[in-house]
Amino acid sequence: MNFAIKPHLSELSTSLPSRRVHGSRTSILSPPSQITRVRISFVSKSSISAASFEPQHKSRTRTQPLIDLLHDSADKRCVEQAKAVHGFVIKSNFSGKDLMVLLNHVAHAYSKCLEFDAARQVFNEMSQRNIFSWTVMIVGSVENGCFLDGFWFFWEMLNHGILPDNFAYSAILQTCIGLDCIELGKMVHAQVIVRGFAAHTVVSTSVLNMYSKLGMIKDSFHVFNTMTEQNEVSWNSMISGFTSNGLHLEAFNLFTQMKGEEFTPNVYTLIGVSKAVGQLGDLDKCTEVKRWVAELGLESNVLLGTALIDMYSKCGSVCDARSIFDSNFSDCGANTPWNAMISGYCQCGCYHEALKIYVRMLQNDIQPDVYTYCSVFNATAALKSLEFGEEVHAMVLKSGNDMMVISIHNAIADTYAKCGALHNVRRIFDRMEERDMVSWTTLVTAYSQCSGWVEGLTAFSMMREEGFTPNQFTYSSVLVSCASLCFLAYGLQVHGLLCKAGLETEKCIESSLIDMYAKCGSIAEAGKVFNRISDPDTVTFTAIISGYAQHGLFEEALEIFSRMEQLGMKPNAVTFLCVLFACSHGGMVEEGLFYFQLMEEKYDLVPEMEHYACIVDLLGRVGRVDDAMEFIEKMPIEPNEMVWQTLLGACRVHGNVKLGELAAQKILSVKPAFSATYVLLSNTYTETGNIRGGLSLRDRMREQGVRKEPGYSWISVEGRVHKFYAGDQNHPQKDEIYAKLEELEKIKSLDYFSDLSYV
Repeated sequence: MNFAIKPHLSELSTSLPSRRVHGSRTSILSPPSQITRVRISFVSKSSISAASFEPQHKSRTRTQPLIDLLHDSADKRCVEQAKAVHGFVIKSNFSGKDLMVLLNHVAHAYSKCLEFDAARQVFNEMSQRNIFSWTVMIVGSVENGCFLDGFWFFWEMLNHGILPDNFAYSAILQTCIGLDCIELGKMVHAQVIVRGFAAHTVVSTSVLNMYSKLGMIKDSFHVFNTMTEQNEVSWNSMISGFTSNGLHLEAFNLFTQMKGEEFTPNVYTLIGVSKAVGQLGDLDKCTEVKRWVAELGLESNVLLGTALIDMYSKCGSVCDARSIFDSNFSDCGANTPWNAMISGYCQCGCYHEALKIYVRMLQNDIQPDVYTYCSVFNATAALKSLEFGEEVHAMVLKSGNDMMVISIHNAIADTYAKCGALHNVRRIFDRMEERDMVSWTTLVTAYSQCSGWVEGLTAFSMMREEGFTPNQFTYSSVLVSCASLCFLAYGLQVHGLLCKAGLETEKCIESSLIDMYAKCGSIAEAGKVFNRISDPDTVTFTAIISGYAQHGLFEEALEIFSRMEQLGMKPNAVTFLCVLFACSHGGMVEEGLFYFQLMEEKYDLVPEMEHYACIVDLLGRVGRVDDAMEFIEKMPIEPNEMVWQTLLGACRVHGNVKLGELAAQKILSVKPAFSATYVLLSNTYTETGNIRGGLSLRDRMREQGVRKEPGYSWISVEGRVHKFYAGDQNHPQKDEIYAKLEELEKIKSLDYFSDLSYV
């Protein structure tokens, strides 16, 4: 027989790296022929039951008990039981068809127990095979992630003159998904049509599922519409296909059409459509889905209830999600509804409530899993609760190796980073047996957030050396470090890498580039980046406003803000902070007061402490210190030390000792060891002629053990950043540095001036 599919897998196999699946290595086989190279990507386990392929026999009196035991081994994933039955079969005098049937089930049991090499050995030693034998191996290949082997078995089956049946076609289509190869899928589909299997609902459903999983949603929908007969599974697969391809409204509309054609939705239908509605954020559609759940009496179904909780949470209605949880799952022993509720609270920013659900979960003796801990660490990081994070970390360690997965390590590291515990982040990272791109990004981001900018750039270099490809979030954190170090040369290199990777148009990258160039002194380049953005958002507008304000281009900053308003974009609190900064440093008092008022009246933005401090600075810079004090007294919230410190700075500049003393008193009552307050007040005394008062305050600082944080600077030499503190005695090259400084001081004392005419 001349069968059209004869794929040459030798090129395919050499182009694919070997892959470990459940501890065993995927074998690479090399039959003859030709096909384009493809890449492997994991798919969900095949739902095909190998037991359902076995033809029925009139008499199984002798073999049936053994088959039942092998089914039990497969269901329970009990490989020892499967081995025992296998041994018994070998020692017994089974032969012919009975032996073939038993060995088919032995191979199936091994495959289900993730012992695929053992299943392969059983298959290879069989003297007689049928369609079931080959189909078991194809299904086993899919279930064990050995997709290339699955196609090899299919090809060999054809070479042995065995024609696939509907179950074999369904299995090989799963292999096409695993290989992420649409060309193979289309060839199999062609054979399905030629051999008349397109009329089989099971096969057609597998075909449409293959197309949707490989992103060919139009082809998938065409197969669905041309099916001879549709059933609930095909409708569910199509709804799921629309959802997984981001066509959420189409998924909901198909659900509506399904009901109109008198198909009754089941649990899986409602789970699929609830995912779509969650992404749509439509509460009216949520109500309709919930009504169907009630009509079918499925309110207490754990899987469906979990999906409904997630749906309402994604739509922003965490109260409805909590109502479903309290009504049906507050005493549930399964952890999935609890996980959904914790995750739902995190999505809505209700982090305290998320942790309360977690504590209650533990009180009910419900075992957390990886998903639980990831959500809990997310909440802990958002709350910056280091103590709670350490407690949860301890629980994870007590849970054993099952919890020691990359996602948990990454979540723990992120929590410590958000809490400022940089040493813990590094400790977690160094102890990880495996790392992924998220692990490295977490480390790089942690350094950028915790002022470890040099270490962040070093980690970024190590990440690339180890073969990991940075994403936009990694690059964004690296640009923050470059900006903080004013390291323009490195920033330019990073910009080049971004262009090469095609990431320069990502929103978070655009704003980070603007900020980096502005802070590195290249405001013109920052402006060029902004002007190249086709659709700037609030964050990018804010970045360029901030950049112009930092460079003293106050008029330009306000012009950009006006342009932003003209485009109908809503400024956020940070935007107004940058605008107020521009006004205060530009001496534009009336404009600053106008924007402060505009913030609340037009945009419903409640001023935060930083905004009040900006107005105090605005008034203080032009000498209106008394007005600044009056403004503080009228604040609707209690001023913190930042506001008083701003006033104290203005008092020093304008010599207002009385208000300066009041401001210092307010600060020291909260932060008695805040050195900057002592220094500012001491300078206020000194600059107004009260030298004794200034010296007395300095003596008081020393007596109380308050030390001024030393200033520092840095320099980049041959790509390495060197940091220097004033009076530093810990630098490894301090002897050479101080010797050179002494030499320069001697040259300076001789009135030497450099001749820069040739530079």
